[in-house]
Amino acid sequence: MSSSTSSTSTETKDIGSNPKTVENSESSEKVSKISIQDTKSSKFKELTELLQKWGFKVTDKTKIINIPGIEFQAEVIPQIPYPSGLSTPFYLEFQDNLEDGFILRTTFELDKNIEIYLNSQNRAREIELTYIEINQIILPLKVSIIKDHPFLKLYKVMFYPGLRKQEFLDGINDLINSMTIIIGKWDERYYQMRTTDNKVKAEKAEKAEKAEKAEKAERKINDLELEKILRK
Repeated sequence: MSSSTSSTSTETKDIGSNPKTVENSESSEKVSKISIQDTKSSKFKELTELLQKWGFKVTDKTKIINIPGIEFQAEVIPQIPYPSGLSTPFYLEFQDNLEDGFILRTTFELDKNIEIYLNSQNRAREIELTYIEINQIILPLKVSIIKDHPFLKLYKVMFYPGLRKQEFLDGINDLINSMTIIIGKWDERYYQMRTTDNKVKAEKAEKAEKAEKAEKAERKINDLELEKILRK
């Protein structure tokens, strides 16, 4: 019994270390990688052609990008501005660590004048609260946000097995709508703060004006009393 077990163990070991077995395994792995690469290439071509049919300006950046991990990349620009007024491009990317999916992403900069104003007013708390609100709003759209001062990076991960045209278009709209929501929320917070600041300034000015009038009235009374005394 012991001899049989030893023999089986030795046989298994011999098979595991067989050069042909290792070679076949490596060959199979290469074939699998090539198959995945071909699938990605085919899907990338299909999606970029769809974008062009939908009126987007598409530029294949695959051969000129120098970012590790990105296998295919296309820059996509709308023919007309988004509802926010921006024409910021977004990118369609296939990455080597995502076998059956792709990424839609964009990077844009918020209005510098607004940022300068908010920072000058020491409104760090309000700025952070605004980002929290933004995250809560875009979360249902399954869009993620990365703050990379002074830029904002948005991205959405999608998977292509069984992907329908409408789902792809919806994913693009989710990204675009997220940009519009963020810009709108940022502007809203800015104008709210400006309105509040103007109101506070107006109230201070009104109080100062009332105090000045009261002081003048008091002076007038004192002057009249002094005049009466002098007449006596």
